[in-house]
Amino acid sequence: MRVGVARGDITPNESVWLTGYGHRDHKSEGVYHPLKAGAIFMEGTDDAGLIIAADLIGYDLPSAARIKGLIAAATGLLPRQIVLTATHTHGGPFYYPWALPGEVEVGYTEFLGDRLVELAVSARSGAVDGGVRFSRGRCEFGVNRRLPDGRGGVLFAPYPDGAIDRDLDTLWFVDDGGQTLGTLTVFGCHATSMGDHRIGPDYPGYLCEALERTTSAPAFFAAGCGGDVRPWYNKDSASDFGRPSLAELEAVGNEIAGDVLAGRDAATAVDGDELRFVGDYHCLPYTELPSRESLTQVQGGSDPNHRTWAQTMLAMDDSGGLPASCPQEIQVLQLNPEFRAVFLGGEILSEIGLHIKRRLQPAQTMTAGYSNGLIGYVPSENAYDLGGYEVDGSHRYFLRPAPFVKDVERLIVDKTLAMVSAIS
Repeated sequence: MRVGVARGDITPNESVWLTGYGHRDHKSEGVYHPLKAGAIFMEGTDDAGLIIAADLIGYDLPSAARIKGLIAAATGLLPRQIVLTATHTHGGPFYYPWALPGEVEVGYTEFLGDRLVELAVSARSGAVDGGVRFSRGRCEFGVNRRLPDGRGGVLFAPYPDGAIDRDLDTLWFVDDGGQTLGTLTVFGCHATSMGDHRIGPDYPGYLCEALERTTSAPAFFAAGCGGDVRPWYNKDSASDFGRPSLAELEAVGNEIAGDVLAGRDAATAVDGDELRFVGDYHCLPYTELPSRESLTQVQGGSDPNHRTWAQTMLAMDDSGGLPASCPQEIQVLQLNPEFRAVFLGGEILSEIGLHIKRRLQPAQTMTAGYSNGLIGYVPSENAYDLGGYEVDGSHRYFLRPAPFVKDVERLIVDKTLAMVSAIS
């Protein structure tokens, strides 16, 4: 196979609105660490494709379609051959609509599209004969954040016994001489260590920087299926996750990088000559849609983010009605029938990613969420009975009319298995 890697800076050159938190009331205040993006091109005997990795919160459906279209036009690849992944940092620009404080930074939106196209073209044009190796370690960072309250609900608090995917997966891209060209690490934990107004990539940025110091090659990170997992810096507290200093944040990145590097010598070669990139959409149905009366009441309420949501929903209703479902894109990179990476749109809760891995055994499977359209939180079936933010409170911030139905885990797993079956 052939492999090409390119990396570049995507840090805004001015103060911008940041996204991911509901408390921010002004634009960014400096940069604690640059934001990076990269492209990884792979070509086998019959297919080829690109993985884009970036220090961003994610992509909504329109921005993902736009960026894929730009890259497709510049490279000659099809959209199904282009995967957009993100670290899910909450220290990145507000570049597409949310029901959160701030406004879309249109200039950054244009810059980002152009920059990702440049990286895609560079990765493809610079491809050389090479291959892929795979290592799987274990990462102890992060904790499930859905603590059962004993009364049939959940608290937003550390839950050490909760579901979490501890797999620390890394693809090592090498040339024919075995020299590392780049790496892509996947782990399922929110990049929400920092909560201030500074631009930065959170722990994935320091993780990648540490890997680059050792490998002398670009390192990238993609968030796994960890919609219910977040960093835990205050392990002496049963209710507080804690906020790190920059030194502590860097130490965490270095520690995880050490876990990755510990598996480097044992990484196994993966035959990718017959690689396939496939992608498809299916629909995730919503529960009961809100009435105009209820939307009007929310529009007149005190929460500004909820007001933004209600205003958006009313405008959608005026222009043709609220949709009954949301498109979700699923992509599969199959290097061979024994090794695959599955990329899912949305903030996928841990149990769904684990379910997919389990069903695809004995093949090795990597699972990444936050890919392509960040459609909202996608809860696992077991999460619904306890409710909580991910299940029935978060949809407003993603400008969705209602939560997803309880059956979405089955729909996603069945769709993924059908796609894999079609190419195996």
